[in-house]
Amino acid sequence: MNGRSLPLLPLGVLLLLLALTFWLSRYVATGTTLQRDPARNDPDVVIERFTARKLSPTGDVQYVLTARAMTHFPANDSSLLEQVVFTSTTPGEPTLTATAPRGRLLAGGDEVVLEGGVVLDSSGSGKSPAMKLRTPRLTVLPEKNIARSTEGVVIESTQGVINAAEFELNSLTKTLRMNKVSATLVSGK
Repeated sequence: MNGRSLPLLPLGVLLLLLALTFWLSRYVATGTTLQRDPARNDPDVVIERFTARKLSPTGDVQYVLTARAMTHFPANDSSLLEQVVFTSTTPGEPTLTATAPRGRLLAGGDEVVLEGGVVLDSSGSGKSPAMKLRTPRLTVLPEKNIARSTEGVVIESTQGVINAAEFELNSLTKTLRMNKVSATLVSGK
């Protein structure tokens, strides 16, 4: 070897490493990865017996979301839920439990939509009687403490039955707004 070819040796090794890296990246990539249709929204995660809990800054459980199965779709960051139970707990307040055959998590989990015959059950406390709310679809915004439905609602309690076209419940401010309401009250004897 003469003195002129010695500086070209590191350059040759670098080119060889570059070629091997390119070949390896092509070899490792599967055919489905290279030919993926961007219009498809295949699930990337399926979880059986899914449970998510939100804790307050003091460590108390604010709400629990459980489902028999959760399937996540990365293209729109949404999830499908089967046999959903959403439980909201506030110390000193009645526990609110919403159940539904199916549901969806939207906006990265900031919105929970329960569908297919939702039942919202409030266990009574000393301050308020137990109530049961039924609606075809319920949208829950956990971070805002809001539950709403625009598809009709029936609220049953020991005091009577209320029917409304739509409602919005804010569990933080204890405000229930309803539109087109009719009520049948039970007289106390």
